[in-house]
Amino acid sequence: MRRRAISVAVVLTAVVLAVVVLAIIGAFLMSRDPQPGPPLGAVLDGSDRRALAAVPMRRGAGPPPADPAVDFTDPQVVARTYLAAARSAEPDDRDRTRLRATAYAAPHSPTAAVGVVVLDPPPTGQVRTASVTALELVAATEDDGRRGYRATVAMATGPPDGPASTSVTTAYVVLARQPDGRWLVVAEARELGEGDV
Repeated sequence: MRRRAISVAVVLTAVVLAVVVLAIIGAFLMSRDPQPGPPLGAVLDGSDRRALAAVPMRRGAGPPPADPAVDFTDPQVVARTYLAAARSAEPDDRDRTRLRATAYAAPHSPTAAVGVVVLDPPPTGQVRTASVTALELVAATEDDGRRGYRATVAMATGPPDGPASTSVTTAYVVLARQPDGRWLVVAEARELGEGDV
């Protein structure tokens, strides 16, 4: 019996020792950081952003009123008007959000709350004017309360009364029918993902 107790004690000691050794090795391996920088998932604080010299975005001029000629009961008209307002830009839009499309966006949507971020305003003395050249319905909910459209948007950049260079891009917009019957934009993206409509 005594031999058995000694054997059990030796086995338990060996198991505890193995667990401790493995824990020490694991802690050592986890503490090594092969790549400099913050750990994955870290959030940049104010000093980090200053070190990166990030330019703060300022809110642009207040939103203009909606064009009274726009028929808000026609989602295609609203989509075209929204995209033309959202994608047009002026040199003063640099480092600002544009709020010219706000009247065509649903309350609490990113466009209504923040505006459109202008990443590449036209050079000084030029303007960018956007127009929708094609609009195709690509998705709709069964109750027809939301619709997703793929738009081809032409953007002409140049002096206000001079020749302009034109570029063409694709945009997706999702509109939702409001309780009062108006259609308003709730999302805009370069690609329309599952669940966006």
